[in-house]
Amino acid sequence: MDLIQAYSKRRDLAESLVNALRQLQQGQNGGRSRSIRPAPLSTRLWRMVDRLGEADQERLIAAFTAGTSKRKLAERYGISESSVKRLIRQHGASKPSSA
Repeated sequence: MDLIQAYSKRRDLAESLVNALRQLQQGQNGGRSRSIRPAPLSTRLWRMVDRLGEADQERLIAAFTAGTSKRKLAERYGISESSVKRLIRQHGASKPSSA
């Protein structure tokens, strides 16, 4: 099995990685410095407001306070359960207490 197949099913990405590694090892970077660091965090993550507008966030909070589970809200809005929890915390929301 060659290195490319062992790395990825996406040959284009694997070839790019192999070429970059070869250039780094051989010092043939064309005068440019190369980095293998990941992109800055700010470019890898979407802000919540980019994924859910203010109106959607308000609807999510209203549904939560009406008793909808966090899991169902995550599925409904296409976000993670941890994002739902974070929104709830940020809005200071809580479920109504059982009588």
